[in-house]
Amino acid sequence: MTNLERARRLVQQVRDLGAQDFCVCAGSRNSPLIAVLARHAERSEASEPSSSFASLRMTLFSFVDERSAAFFALGRVKSTGHPAAVITTSGTAVAELLPAVIEAHYSGLPLVLITADRPERYRGTGAPQAIEQIGIFGPYAATSLEGWSCKTPLHLNAEFDEPLIDE
Repeated sequence: MTNLERARRLVQQVRDLGAQDFCVCAGSRNSPLIAVLARHAERSEASEPSSSFASLRMTLFSFVDERSAAFFALGRVKSTGHPAAVITTSGTAVAELLPAVIEAHYSGLPLVLITADRPERYRGTGAPQAIEQIGIFGPYAATSLEGWSCKTPLHLNAEFDEPLIDE
């Protein structure tokens, strides 16, 4: 499966859960996710049907700071009643989401975190941006779509290998 196929599938799964708002903190590792979201946004602006993405409205918000993005997304969840997603690049950017994750956990809110990651073979090698992202939020976030109740944060970690844009 290509990175872009993986990104399309992941974004569609999150949209199928009812997410309409995507708060994006751009970086190189999450470029497959950004490419998928940008393509949809371009099609929406041109009023063209966009296949499976056409069923729900989708709004993209751009942020430089991950912590701000996460709390903004949490506010969107509170105001809309729908899950909202935060998309980050790899490494310590993921750790910046923890305060909002804890808030969402104790408030019972469906904050979705999509974190880009390097392939597993980079972990423990000292490679840049290769921290242990899986399970980083401990008991405060579910890590699988299966059985997710929409009453707690959900962390989906997506591994993307080089070349990042591979189609």
